[in-house]
Amino acid sequence: MFGFTSPVLLLLLPLAALPFLRHGQTLLAGSSLALLPPDSLSSLIDAALRVLGALCIVTLVLAAAGLYRAEQLVERIGQGAHTVLLLDSSGSMDNLFATGNEHASRAGVWGTFTSKGQVARRLLGQYAAQRPQDMFALFLFSGNPIPVLPLTEKQDVIQAAIAAGSIERGLASTDLGHGLIRSLEFFEGKPFTGSRIVILVSDGAAQLSNRVQDRIKYLLEKHRVTLYWLYLRARFAPGLYADMDSSTAAQVAPEQIVHKFFTETGLPYRAFSAEDPAALEDAIAEVNALQNLPIRYQDIIPRRDLRGWCLAVALPLLVLLLAARLLEKQAWR
Repeated sequence: MFGFTSPVLLLLLPLAALPFLRHGQTLLAGSSLALLPPDSLSSLIDAALRVLGALCIVTLVLAAAGLYRAEQLVERIGQGAHTVLLLDSSGSMDNLFATGNEHASRAGVWGTFTSKGQVARRLLGQYAAQRPQDMFALFLFSGNPIPVLPLTEKQDVIQAAIAAGSIERGLASTDLGHGLIRSLEFFEGKPFTGSRIVILVSDGAAQLSNRVQDRIKYLLEKHRVTLYWLYLRARFAPGLYADMDSSTAAQVAPEQIVHKFFTETGLPYRAFSAEDPAALEDAIAEVNALQNLPIRYQDIIPRRDLRGWCLAVALPLLVLLLAARLLEKQAWR
């Protein structure tokens, strides 16, 4: 669809009829034109010059009116997924990994080391950059879920959103359950056009009530979402797989209870326990390898200014008309 920034100037389009009403050529007096034989070549050149003149006027008017092609939605088919990145922004994400911190100095002073959250954002940014056909959304959660970015394939926006949280410290509380619910509800009403995944990046320390568990299971099944949990184990944390009974886990390792719930839903789920930055990088690489299914998505083609094209057409027409004018005979000799 096309439009104009100044459509009122289209009222000048009738001027394109002028070349057909007046030839604009130099008149040469002759004793009797009837004595001259018919000149079909001259008649053809005359008609061509009139058409060129009309086209020149039309293109100049269209350029003056600001011709443009309107924004368009185009459906494309690629390989990838609709991915929601659900990042824990609680204060515990400001700490170090369990291992791999040999080069961290003054680890207790914020700003003198690279935290788990900062490492995760850097690696997720690299993951997104490797998947230009994917659509990404971003949610943060601490005490409340915070939607940051809707589903988009625009890499500049995705990278800026991922990196934005690396400069401030996290908040005190963690509500993983409602953060996950909000991220799953993000698929509500959207057509199922490809693989859907939620990448949960958290160090655990959360508890889920029975009501929250039921809601999470319902939404995972309803929207056909695959859940990946990138668990970032902190120092002294038992982790997902330490051997202990349920009562002990509820006190010292609530992430084990959450992991057990996800596993027992019977829905697509996989957890990756990252003890250090290298393990997190390997986990993200494995997710990258697992999610390469066909996907349909709509791409937005922005509005395009066509005035330059109009002027590009008008210029050679003006050159031809000028050349014809210069070659025109001014007198009989």
